[in-house]
Amino acid sequence: MRTTLVALALIATAGIGGTVHAQTTQPGTTPSTPSMPGSTTTPSSPGAPSTGVPTTKPIAGEAAAKATLEAKGYTKIKQLKRDNAGNWSGTAMRNNGEVAVVLDKTGNIREQ
Repeated sequence: MRTTLVALALIATAGIGGTVHAQTTQPGTTPSTPSMPGSTTTPSSPGAPSTGVPTTKPIAGEAAAKATLEAKGYTKIKQLKRDNAGNWSGTAMRNNGEVAVVLDKTGNIREQ
């Protein structure tokens, strides 16, 4: 019984000591993440690897969505609605015909 208690005490002490030792950053500071050799990071997220895909802001407002569609040649844009995923859908005229359009949150346009 005594051996078991001593063993449990040692395990508990080692566990607590390891936890205290692991907390080396000061409160209110952000630990730096070392980067891998040859990797690149983006300025907006230090330590995160770059995916090579340009980052774009989501199209937030109806006016911005309409302006994006107009810049791509669509006219008479109507019934724009935003879904939960951030995509805009509606109808617009293009090449003298009315089409259903979907503008995703990254600015890509699909006709349906």
